[in-house]
Amino acid sequence: MEEENKMNRQLFVCNSVYQVLVALWIKYIYHPGELSDIIISDHMNGAKTLAENIKDLGMFDQVYYVESNAFAKHKNAFDRKQRIIMSMCPNRTLKSFVKLNEKYTELYVANVDYFSQLLFDALAHRYSKLKFIIYEDGLFTYSRLYEEDYKSTYIQVKSLIKKMIHSVIYRKKTIYGNVTKLMVFNPENMVWKPEFHVEQLKKIDCHDDIFRKICNQVFSYDKSTDVYDRKYIFLEESFFAEGAKIDDLEVIEKLAKLVGRDEIMVKIHPRNPYNRFSELGYKTNKDTSIPWELVLMNVDMSDKVLITISSSSILNPILVLGQKVKAYSIYECVDHEHCHSRLLSGEMWEIAYRLFMKYSDMITICHSVDEIK
Repeated sequence: MEEENKMNRQLFVCNSVYQVLVALWIKYIYHPGELSDIIISDHMNGAKTLAENIKDLGMFDQVYYVESNAFAKHKNAFDRKQRIIMSMCPNRTLKSFVKLNEKYTELYVANVDYFSQLLFDALAHRYSKLKFIIYEDGLFTYSRLYEEDYKSTYIQVKSLIKKMIHSVIYRKKTIYGNVTKLMVFNPENMVWKPEFHVEQLKKIDCHDDIFRKICNQVFSYDKSTDVYDRKYIFLEESFFAEGAKIDDLEVIEKLAKLVGRDEIMVKIHPRNPYNRFSELGYKTNKDTSIPWELVLMNVDMSDKVLITISSSSILNPILVLGQKVKAYSIYECVDHEHCHSRLLSGEMWEIAYRLFMKYSDMITICHSVDEIK
């Protein structure tokens, strides 16, 4: 078995701090004695520093910082000749982002985007038995929106000649149809039904001191000056960063009149361009690069009240860490009808609502801030 483990080598791709946390957990629990490499992308703020911290940790053999954001989101334009070269020689295109010299047995990704497709295609050319494994990226992974992203990697070729070109000349390996398994913390919450195996991830153990220290080192938690010492903690979401108009600040102002501004702390969303709440005198966190789940692993929140609109931030203590919480969703208090964000309507809200109701002993969907106790 030890000889077999020495032959295995994993590559993890991380586009968010949450993904880094989950990737660290998978490496720690499932591949402790094996060589593993990790890609930290420029999708997140402070990615270079994060990559350096992971290098210093020594848990991964190779740590790569990769600027893949624009490519993953189809912001790079390619002509027909470039696309053909990309299909025939994916390794050549990949080298413009990162030079990978190893042969991997498992590729772990959370986002099935354009870069993941290129990476899988290139690596599969070197090792045809490469296992493509998807790991959880929060509630989105459970939704039909994720299923749409997965299906979009399918290349529909009607011509028999083109099919031959793709399979024989290009040797194209699409993500669609080649996923080995999906690893999520709560398979029972899946809305879509993949044709591949869905495996339950063991919940992150908050009492595992070794793992907590690993995460604290990676995210420089011990250097953070943030103290979560207020009773009410509002978890800001990414609507403002997306340019979607939302009156969450006005709702929190109403709450402040009831409980007092000094009783409220706002956890700022890492992608929001500036701090709207500190300008009004609210206490906010300064370090936005630390995952909320890591804060929960270090801080006793049993006497706190968590507030959000529709974020899974109030669910993750339950779903990922197995903790109990007291939380409120102010979805019915904000003007969600005029906020044009897919997080507040359709599929994503349906999942959030269903889970809020499932854990109604801990989470209340309130219709007025007067209900928040």
